[in-house]
Amino acid sequence: MKNTGYLRPQSLAQAQAMLAKHPDAQALAGGQSLLAAMKLGLCHPTHCVDLQDLPELQHIKRHPDHLWIGAMVTHEAVANSEDVQTWCPMLAHLAGGIADPQIRHVGTLGGSLANNDPAACWPAGVMACGATVVTTQRDLSADEFFQGLFTTALRPGELIVGVKFPRITSAQYLKYEQPASRFALVGVAVARDIQHKVRVAVTGLGHGIVRWSEAEQALNGQWGVRALDEVLAKKEGALSDVHASADYRAHLMAVLCRRALAQQTGELAAMPRVNRHGANPASRTPEAPHNAGCTPEQTLSGEHVLNATLPRVWQALLDPVILQASIPGCSTLRLLATHHYQATVKVGLGPVSAKFETTVQLTPEVEPSGDAQHAQCRLHVSGQAGALGSGQAQVQVHLRQVGAQTRLVWTADPQLQGTLAQLGNRLVQASAQRLSEQFFERFSCALSGEPPRRGAWFFSYALFQPLHRWWQHFFRK
Repeated sequence: MKNTGYLRPQSLAQAQAMLAKHPDAQALAGGQSLLAAMKLGLCHPTHCVDLQDLPELQHIKRHPDHLWIGAMVTHEAVANSEDVQTWCPMLAHLAGGIADPQIRHVGTLGGSLANNDPAACWPAGVMACGATVVTTQRDLSADEFFQGLFTTALRPGELIVGVKFPRITSAQYLKYEQPASRFALVGVAVARDIQHKVRVAVTGLGHGIVRWSEAEQALNGQWGVRALDEVLAKKEGALSDVHASADYRAHLMAVLCRRALAQQTGELAAMPRVNRHGANPASRTPEAPHNAGCTPEQTLSGEHVLNATLPRVWQALLDPVILQASIPGCSTLRLLATHHYQATVKVGLGPVSAKFETTVQLTPEVEPSGDAQHAQCRLHVSGQAGALGSGQAQVQVHLRQVGAQTRLVWTADPQLQGTLAQLGNRLVQASAQRLSEQFFERFSCALSGEPPRRGAWFFSYALFQPLHRWWQHFFRK
């Protein structure tokens, strides 16, 4: 933090000009996430552009068709606002339940949304209400804005100005919180608009804010707790960690959804009973939370079908140009020896940004030849994160020809050393399927000559995920 400049604009236009002038600067809202990351050496912005003096971002105002809350309005101000309490009491309740008074007086709506922590409360409220996030460049629906773990639709230099909340006839947010941080282990928001359409948003499952479409469909057909009796809370969308298993999180999602709905309808929220013929689909017997995360290190895996023949895919895996194009944030990829590469990868996730010096050693085990339908290789990937330690992974890749396409199946066993391991080696469980798809989407685009899309490489993510999970519970918003 010693070499970080501090800028304090007095207008939104001035703030935009500063961010444009300093491309590696970071906008500073409440600082509850950014400053903690800087202290841990996880990001190194050249400047912090403090937004607290911008009058355009600090208003709460009721309009005929929406409630406006500025991006720099604090959680405490939202909780105590008569306009918010009149328009949508759920929003005031949600803001009043974030962390502790000290945090609520500093943390802001815009900062929470831009960070998009997977256990934060505000994304659930914004998503359930079907709100619109207004930025310096455009208006984004909640469904467009949130794009996964610590990921939003914000472009470089784009700032959140405020949020428009439409009229809601009924809404409630409940969370089962972690005692120390008051982050949501699981949180559920259920909202019904003036056209009687229901939206259910869930936070804390691990992948970021999501909508529970099955519950929405059931409640749009029948507004009442009994409508949820046959709705299955799927654990496939949840992660397991030291705090709770995926099954337990799914169970909490079902329980909290019923309770949030019952508080709006006046019904009882009890889960349906198990009958003598077996359990009701919505009734689960979850693993106790203290059992979660007690297994050995997780093995990551994925499967992808590529629109190219086996020989073409094999050659692409050995091509440094295609590999560099497939790894987001890869600034250099140098061939050290046959099948041995060195890369510099800049990883960005939420407020964290760091450069990894990475080496990849590829060992062909079964090379395709002639009419071969199968190929196999092994990769040893290692990355250095400076003072934070290092990580490595053994990745096994199997290729099989399927018609004109190639099926690629991979498994990886990541390991962490140094500070990274101390911060939660057990939590290397990332959203491997989703993030690996981003890597292989770029790989597929490179095969076809199409421009790659933004994404994150699964190994870099797996290395950073444990640190984020530890950090979010110790540095509260």
